[in-house]
Amino acid sequence: MDTIAKNILKIELWRRAAWNFEKTDLHPESAAAWLAAGDDDKAVNALIKAGDRAQATPLLIKAKRYKEALEQAHLWLEEISQEPQRQADEMVPAFLFLAAALTLDQQPEPAFTAYDRARRKLSQSAKTSLPLTTGRNWETLATYGILVKRPDLIRLGYEKALTTYGQTFNLQRLRCAGEYLETVKNDHCLSRDLQGRIASWQPRSSIKRERERLWQAMSEFTNKS
Repeated sequence: MDTIAKNILKIELWRRAAWNFEKTDLHPESAAAWLAAGDDDKAVNALIKAGDRAQATPLLIKAKRYKEALEQAHLWLEEISQEPQRQADEMVPAFLFLAAALTLDQQPEPAFTAYDRARRKLSQSAKTSLPLTTGRNWETLATYGILVKRPDLIRLGYEKALTTYGQTFNLQRLRCAGEYLETVKNDHCLSRDLQGRIASWQPRSSIKRERERLWQAMSEFTNKS
């Protein structure tokens, strides 16, 4: 079986899995299967049924379904306001995706208000939250920059995230660097600089086998870029 036939079969299997999950009301599993099959629209519908606004909102923005994205973002923020334990992890992304949807829906004033609130909360989280949460928030700022075509925010978000994840060899730092490199691959100067930095990282742990495997995977990734 050639590569094309294998990919077609893989997509069909994911689609069948998604339908079966949907029949039994396993909406999160259905959404994951639809995403694997490359059908974002059906994935969004499953995510909305599951109440997963954090995944549904950016997918709706990507699909240019801005009114629906705004509805989901407002519902998301309403839910967070009633569940304080979620605020550290979700408040910044919720406001940033709300700002992105408003910007792309040509509503500049409320978009600025939402963005300003997100940046204020991001500054607060940098002082009080765990590095993992703060790093993810900075990555969401980079995602916001991608959505609204702000290269400066893409770079700021990823650079701050890499700094937050620390200077030691770790999975979050490698993952973030790989996504950063993929996003800016058309910026040859920045790509070369980032590849150089990644190449200088070395695993420093007694758990050598896993760290070396990750290091090899990243080396192969950068050589292909």
